[in-house]
Amino acid sequence: MKLICETCTINRSVPGGKRAFLKTILAIGKGSERKGDETKIMLITTSNKSGTKYNALNNISKIFTRFLDEGKVTISFNTPAHDVQIKSDKVQLMAFLKVLKLVLTGGSQSANPSQCITVPCPTSAPLRLPCLTVGKKKSSILDSPSVLSTKCVIANRKDYPTKGFSRLLVTLQISDIKLTRFDSKILLLQKLRNLSLSKNCIRTLPRALGQLRLSELDISGNNLADCSWEWLLESNIQSSLVLLNISDNGLPFLPINVIHASQLEVLQADNNHIRKLPFALCNLSRMRILSLASNCIDAVPESFSRLRLDRIDLSGNELYSQGATVPDLRLNTSNTQHRQPSSLFEIAAHTVIFKKIPYTLPGKIPFTVLELLRRAPLCSCGRPCFQSKVYLRTKVLKLNCSYMVINSNHQLWADCVYCSEKCLRRLY
Repeated sequence: MKLICETCTINRSVPGGKRAFLKTILAIGKGSERKGDETKIMLITTSNKSGTKYNALNNISKIFTRFLDEGKVTISFNTPAHDVQIKSDKVQLMAFLKVLKLVLTGGSQSANPSQCITVPCPTSAPLRLPCLTVGKKKSSILDSPSVLSTKCVIANRKDYPTKGFSRLLVTLQISDIKLTRFDSKILLLQKLRNLSLSKNCIRTLPRALGQLRLSELDISGNNLADCSWEWLLESNIQSSLVLLNISDNGLPFLPINVIHASQLEVLQADNNHIRKLPFALCNLSRMRILSLASNCIDAVPESFSRLRLDRIDLSGNELYSQGATVPDLRLNTSNTQHRQPSSLFEIAAHTVIFKKIPYTLPGKIPFTVLELLRRAPLCSCGRPCFQSKVYLRTKVLKLNCSYMVINSNHQLWADCVYCSEKCLRRLY
């Protein structure tokens, strides 16, 4: 039995002997192939690959399991006088403790593992346990210290693990191996922060992906044109995602659910077929780098002026060099839709958005209303426009951006909406 975890060993005989938590393989087995050798508990870390062995029988004074629900346990040994603090996945830790309990009690199930207990140990354990060593070599149960690695790069199909991934992985890259579907085993990696699935053939992503707390996600070079982007509606991914790369996926539009990633700083969507961008993209107030090169964009929403970008790349798009296609808005000043009184919903929504009243907390308002508030285009004055017409390429826009890349001799035109005749007349 082995457990991949983090441990901290405290020497009780040395004041201040506490150390930092280290990635560890914790194993239970016989000390050697000799018949009379006792059961041992062995700790292997990247800094101590030969391992530290503790006698299990008659050598454990207490097992502290008060915080077992948090995946934390402490085993107190008599000789040497060490307390080994363990942090691991709760389910795997409980399985490890069950085996340890059988070793210490000889198969008795009377002890309660849910609290601090004193362990009465028999002289032998009638369990068949593997040897921790074979001669001077580690046995198969402990011959993979690489399992402690927090980074895994798979660039060849034959290197793909058949028995799953290490639960300690923080970075996982699976690139250019013609992967056709998302591997559900990735969803078990609760420590995963950086995931790259670039240059594969993936067509869809599960909603459960959003339950991971990823900070960087690279899914470029796949076939996600018909993908459901519901995974961006999960709260974990919304609060953690900092970088998203969806380039080269044949996307006909930028997924609107991207606006829910409130912590997003870098968005890359190059080499797609995107024609228009959502007005609500301005809600990504933390975004600093936006790359939309080699698409079919002819103008950006006027609300982009609210973004504070360090870099934006719009090269290789169909940006118009002059405004010949802009309609004469002065002909629309008599349009009755600007003179009709707003509905009660629009009046309330204007007040909520314009005065920045918090409305995103779960359970405050129905999801459909929440989506309507988030996606509403904004007039240049800051008021939302729910029913107003979008005027294409209305004016030249100056972005609040340190570095902008566009085609030569091109100006950046903006699509606009207007909440009233007064705002509409400001253009002329």
